[in-house]
Amino acid sequence: MSPPNRRRAAWLLAGTILLLGSVLLSLAVGSRQIAPGTVFQALLHGGTSDDAQVVRALRVPRTVLGVLVGVALALAGTVMQGITRNPIAEPGVLGVSQGAAAGVVCAIAFFGVHSTTGYVWFAFAGAVVAAVAVYAVASGGRGGASPVKLALAGAAMNAFLASVVSGVATTRARVLDEFRFWQVGSLDGRGSAVVSEVWPFLLAGAVLVVMLARGLDALALGDEAARAQGHHVVRVRAL
Repeated sequence: MSPPNRRRAAWLLAGTILLLGSVLLSLAVGSRQIAPGTVFQALLHGGTSDDAQVVRALRVPRTVLGVLVGVALALAGTVMQGITRNPIAEPGVLGVSQGAAAGVVCAIAFFGVHSTTGYVWFAFAGAVVAAVAVYAVASGGRGGASPVKLALAGAAMNAFLASVVSGVATTRARVLDEFRFWQVGSLDGRGSAVVSEVWPFLLAGAVLVVMLARGLDALALGDEAARAQGHHVVRVRAL
């Protein structure tokens, strides 16, 4: 194994150990302290004790949901960095985050949506509309949708959508409170039902990212190099 690959393997191993340690702490530490041995016993053998019920019914779903959210954020950041060739890029760069926020605040204010499932669909729709609009604007003129033009179009879209969100959210106190709770986010009270609603979207996104992995790697070398390797640059960025 070459030195770079050994370093990657070492970082991956260290990250995995930290993740497992964090998961164990999440299951053991809280308003009710539970010994690690009791946690393992509850996970492996179940049980009807109060501690076992707390671990299996309350803390496991919240911990799994937190891990899924972390994976989703990591995938989103990886894709944005590949598209823009910017090592510090994140979903807000292309207006995706504000698009999702605009979709949710409009759903609350105008369509009476108050469920997690409804939030997911409207957030997804808003993010897609914002991303398509940014890409359409950046594609105009010479050179197509270059990383610089994408970043500039994304900044403009962020400013516009932030104004829309503020304008809609401040019309009624109830809308503002509900939207603010969604925007801040919380794992409190989230059970296995929410996990069941989230993981299909994450799985679909992960499969798409894996399919585009080679194209994203090629984009890091530049558009011309990606085309020379046989990748359809416009299609990769659009997907």
